[in-house]
Amino acid sequence: MVGTMAVCSGAKRMDWRGWSWLAISLALFMALAACQARQTQVESSPIDERPEETELLVLDQPAVIVDENALPPEELTPYGVAAPGVKRIALLLPLTGQHADLGQAMADAAALALFDINSPDLELIVRDTEGTAMGAEIAARDVVAANPDLIVGPLFATDVEAVSRVARQAGINMISLSSDRRAAINGAYIMGLDPFQQVDRVVGYAAEQGYTRFATLAPGGSFGSQMVQAFRDAAQLHGVEVVGVSFYDPASQDLADVVRGFTSYDGRRAALNAQIAELQAQNDEVSRAAIERLETMEVAGTLDFDALFLPESGAELRTLAGYLSFYGVDPGSVRILGLSSWEDPSLLTEPGLAGAWFATTPADRREWFFTRFEETYGEEAPRLATLTYDAVALAAALMRNGVSGDFSDAALTDWRGFGGVEGLFRFKTSGVPERGLAVVEIERSGFRIVSPAPTSFAGPVISWLELK
Repeated sequence: MVGTMAVCSGAKRMDWRGWSWLAISLALFMALAACQARQTQVESSPIDERPEETELLVLDQPAVIVDENALPPEELTPYGVAAPGVKRIALLLPLTGQHADLGQAMADAAALALFDINSPDLELIVRDTEGTAMGAEIAARDVVAANPDLIVGPLFATDVEAVSRVARQAGINMISLSSDRRAAINGAYIMGLDPFQQVDRVVGYAAEQGYTRFATLAPGGSFGSQMVQAFRDAAQLHGVEVVGVSFYDPASQDLADVVRGFTSYDGRRAALNAQIAELQAQNDEVSRAAIERLETMEVAGTLDFDALFLPESGAELRTLAGYLSFYGVDPGSVRILGLSSWEDPSLLTEPGLAGAWFATTPADRREWFFTRFEETYGEEAPRLATLTYDAVALAAALMRNGVSGDFSDAALTDWRGFGGVEGLFRFKTSGVPERGLAVVEIERSGFRIVSPAPTSFAGPVISWLELK
């Protein structure tokens, strides 16, 4: 059945678990009928106007065929045989288990991309990884039987190695949804927002603005170590000095002593008291005025650094920012630097992060997607849903734009790059994405772009937001 899934405004979200290629026909026919009924009540919606030409094949367990004699031979397999000229994308997501809600929403985003771009010769197979490495490998081996032209997923870096091994053996390219560049192995491209590039962008911008002495306070463990290495690499590349690196236990309930030592608070406090004592000994009008001014200060002297990178987020970041303010790190004299996870409205009222900078993708396109998702499904999209939208839209755009007609390495690493809801990007041959990132400043009134994201790599960009 071609084009039977019509996604209409306010449509109920699909439950992708347990679908077979036989059962999907009736469900999608009913979805279409519901959309058509809704059209008698409203003039139109952007999605309802799409030509119904995209085939969607959703699978979890193999189909149960009751009457095999009633079916042509090629339909005796769980996946059937793709029509001539049709390209198949296998989408591997956690549809059950701890992350089922996220996986379901990401599958919804993939379906939305298919209908937005409307590539008539593209077919989507959705398979449950159960959120585990073993489940991901089983899912990969299962979908290989469908002879897909591209695999999108899995979501977690721990699952990628098993899936990429299966994909490589089958000669199928793969776009994982991980942000861990270590997942770019065995020919797997990664779609996630690479934090290494975020660090390079924000450190580079700070260096351009005249900051020269950089420090970092990072959580212990693998992620913190990676971020410190990215920080050192960026500092070297942009010609600035790293004057301090310190780690803390992310499981600690009290970071006060860590921050107190990192900021040399005791020494700076002692220096302030010594200045006050010296002025008191002079006991003149000028000294008394100076003492009055110093007594309003917490510490004296300057910090070793004028820029501080904090690879942290959420409640932990707010805790750190509070301690930094308490121990005399003034946002007016020290520029705080961070990651895209800082695009969090709860951080706008944190005094210790006033004026902080972080690198992220352009917000306007993401906001367009979030609005579209909510209008379509009646629920808010999780942040990671943009990744499946862009990955599936990339494949649809390649098909529709007639650029290559395939998903080869040459097509996926097109130097011109792509433009999606996460902005400009292109894949390097290493599998890591190069993205066009903006630098954003935290202000009490909101997030302000201080350095816009580039819109091209000096050439025409393949953008699905223009194709939809």
